[in-house]
Amino acid sequence: MSTTMYYFSGTGNSFFVAKELKKAFSGAELIPVVQAIQSDLVVTAADTVGFVFPCHGLTIPIPVKILMKKLDATSSDYFFATATRGGSVFRGFSIIDKALRKQGKKLNASFIINMALNDPKLSAFDVPSKEDLQALEEQAVQKIQDIKEIVEQRTTHHDDTAGVTFSTSNLLNWFLERLIPFMTHFISPAVKKYFYIDDKCTGCGTCEKVCPTQKLKMADNKPVWQRNVDCYLCYACLNFCPSKAIQIYSKVWMKSYTTERGRYPHPYVSLKDMAKQKNS
Repeated sequence: MSTTMYYFSGTGNSFFVAKELKKAFSGAELIPVVQAIQSDLVVTAADTVGFVFPCHGLTIPIPVKILMKKLDATSSDYFFATATRGGSVFRGFSIIDKALRKQGKKLNASFIINMALNDPKLSAFDVPSKEDLQALEEQAVQKIQDIKEIVEQRTTHHDDTAGVTFSTSNLLNWFLERLIPFMTHFISPAVKKYFYIDDKCTGCGTCEKVCPTQKLKMADNKPVWQRNVDCYLCYACLNFCPSKAIQIYSKVWMKSYTTERGRYPHPYVSLKDMAKQKNS
C-alpha cells in the first residue's frame, strides 16, 4: 500500500505530526502543500492519501483549500485528514470531503490532535512549559499510533470535532462558527494592515525565510508585506521572529494584540524545516 501525505505547517505543530506519521507508515511520501499548489494540477497515484494541517479560524488553512481544488486523486481509494489545534471547535473536514466527492471519493477518516496554542492574540494563549509540551507530545505520539492502525485497516473513522466555544449562547456560537471560517478564507488574507514591526526588529530576515508565500520581502533591512500577495495567516513570521518584533494589529479594535505576549514555535522544528516547505 503506497501512501502520500500532504502537509502544511506555520509554527511546527503539524510538521511534527507529519514527520511522526511518515515514520509510522513505512515508505510514505511527505509533500509540502505549498510546493504542491505551485502546479496547476496536483496528481497523486498513491493508494492512500493523507492531509496534515493546523486548524485556522476553525477551518482548514487557505493553501489546503487551494490544494483540494487542484488535486486529482482519481487513482487513490482511501483518504484521511489530521488537523492539529489548540482546543477550538473545528469545522473544516467537510470541505475536504466535499472536494473528494466531486471525484467520486470521500474522506474516509479524520482525526484531531491537540497541540500547544500558537496564536498570541487569543486571551487563552500562554507559552507552554516544558512539562506541558512533554504531555502534549506523549498524547500526540499515542494518537499517531491510533491513526496508523485505523488507516492501515482502512477503517471509516471520524473524531469528534467539538471543542472550546465562544459563549454560552448556542445562537452566537452557531453564527461565529460560520463567520470566522468565512473571514479566514475570504476577508483576512486581503487585509492590508494586519501585521507590523516595532522597533525591536533587527533586520535578520527570519520572517522572510519562514513565510510560506512571497508575502514577506526584506527591503532596507526591514520586512515589507507585499500588498498584492495573499497571506496564509500561518503566523510563522510572528512566532519565529527571534526578537518578537512582529505584532498583530486590529483595525476593528484599533489596538495591538501581541506586544505583551510571548511566542510559540514548536521546539523540535527548525527555521530550515519551515523554509523547506516552499523550497526543497
